[in-house]
Amino acid sequence: MASFLTDLKERTTCPICKGTYTNPKLIVCLHTFCCECLEKHAAASQRRGKFHCPECECEIAVPEGNRFDHLPTSALHNNLLSLSAVLQSGDGSEVVCGNCKKTSAETSYCFDCVRFMCPVCLNAHERLRSFAFEGHKVTSLKQFGEDDYDAFLRRNSFCSERNHEEEVANFYCLDCQRCICRTCINTNHNNHHVDLLEKVADKERAKIMAGVELLKEKKKAYLDMIRDLEEQAAEIEAKFAAAKLEVSQAADEMIAEVRARERETISALDAFENSRDKLNSSKKRSP
Repeated sequence: MASFLTDLKERTTCPICKGTYTNPKLIVCLHTFCCECLEKHAAASQRRGKFHCPECECEIAVPEGNRFDHLPTSALHNNLLSLSAVLQSGDGSEVVCGNCKKTSAETSYCFDCVRFMCPVCLNAHERLRSFAFEGHKVTSLKQFGEDDYDAFLRRNSFCSERNHEEEVANFYCLDCQRCICRTCINTNHNNHHVDLLEKVADKERAKIMAGVELLKEKKKAYLDMIRDLEEQAAEIEAKFAAAKLEVSQAADEMIAEVRARERETISALDAFENSRDKLNSSKKRSP
């Protein structure tokens, strides 16, 4: 649990201010920062309407009208922040109600409404259960178990469009390539090509898996090619070693032959010198 909390803290920490995310915004390189931090960073470093991501140095265009608050909200980091709030609720921390916006240490969570609820709103929710909320799963934050945390992280994401934050993003705009809610379909994305998010995700998942299989095939082909090249390199290296050995042996044979001729020549010269000395000695003894 301790390592989980450490990892959660790291994931909810803004790389710029080193504090907990406030209104986390996602930029095109998929890095996330506090909206205010990102705006200040861009203001201090932008050149010709562009700034560099503090994490990867990717060049990013300043949002139209310098409205960083219009950038997509990171649903993942909002989920992590909410999860952090759920964990902290065990020590008496207060959590903001998703309906009335009041804070309470006795907050519950409805997995179907995707909302935190204070005791007052929970009471209203339970009164309407037979009419509108039948079958909804509601759990007190203080009673959350491992399965609840897992379900919480896999919950639906809210729409990032301004003024639509209360709507669940169950659709995907193929023209704009972003998740949207039902209200978006009739407003900002009217006449756009829209499909259910789950359906689009299934199609994209199939494409990704097909791409993965293709990459696996290419990887195998490249590994086979590398293995062939390594074998050829080893064969060439062996030929070089054999050639060097052959040259060395030939050189040794030539040196041995030269040395043998050297010895024969020296022996012949020594014999000639001895004969000459004997001849001179004989001449000296003759009357």
